Amino acid sequence: MSYYGIGSATGKIILMGEHAVVYGKPAIALPFSEARIETRVEFHDRETTIDCLYYNGPLAMAPTVIGGIKELIEVTLDYIKKDNFGMHLKVVSTLPPQRGLGSSAAVSVSIVRAIFDAYRIRLSDDDLSYLVTIAEKIHHINPSGLDANTIASGKAVFFERGKDRQVISMDLDAVLVVADTGQMGQTKLAVQEVNDLLEKNPAEVEAMMNRLEALTNESRIYLQSNAVIEMGRCMNEAHQLLRNINVSDELLDHLTQVAIENGAKGAKLTGSGKGGCMIALCHSVQSAERVAAKLVEAGAVATWLYDLKGNDING
Repeated sequence: MSYYGIGSATGKIILMGEHAVVYGKPAIALPFSEARIETRVEFHDRETTIDCLYYNGPLAMAPTVIGGIKELIEVTLDYIKKDNFGMHLKVVSTLPPQRGLGSSAAVSVSIVRAIFDAYRIRLSDDDLSYLVTIAEKIHHINPSGLDANTIASGKAVFFERGKDRQVISMDLDAVLVVADTGQMGQTKLAVQEVNDLLEKNPAEVEAMMNRLEALTNESRIYLQSNAVIEMGRCMNEAHQLLRNINVSDELLDHLTQVAIENGAKGAKLTGSGKGGCMIALCHSVQSAERVAAKLVEAGAVATWLYDLKGNDING
């Protein structure tokens, strides 16, 4: 079977600023190339079909769980003035879904890239952003744009809602351990609980959001100036603030504590929280490997290492 179009995308890791970014505060996110999604497109003489994690069959009969993907495909084909007929899309992923690693945005980016590639149409950044945002609004109702911007750029970004993303360099001689709790993150619930808390205690929550903003701004400096200890301190404080706004959970708290006890310089949840993943900052590959092993012993179902200078350390 020959494929006529291929599109791929990485996931993303939020280093600092989750939840605060929804309220106009900055966030720092990194492309997560250790896991990725690839979409392959071929043409046939039947109705358009899709094969993905949640469904395999005619696109027209796709369930609501992939409603955003269905609409994205339809809108993309309409955007490039092509008929919604005669196409088969196969989505293959090593990126765990609903873990705060940007899987929905990565699927969207890979699908748009594959369709444009199949028709040999040049895909601009503006086209990609416009089309992916359509799907993200279905998946997340009120997305900040952080996932789509990070994944589309494939670079570390400093992002504020409503502003152009800023690509940033990294000069931190350290390794992140990314650990999966095995529990799906509950994005909508977490966002709603933060909003409820804001309405109940506006001054207190706004103060915490302002502090998260300050920590993100500090982290940008530390990330670019090899200040590992200071970066770790920011992560630890950010996790405590995220606990205070009720988006952490018992396992995330336990894993962050285990990481610190075993030599990590900092640790925090990443993404929406209430499940999903956590990250730990380590000063060397050896330290990261030790922390990763301890996290698995403590309940993590998978770990990855992410070199903050861009070296390949996963074989």
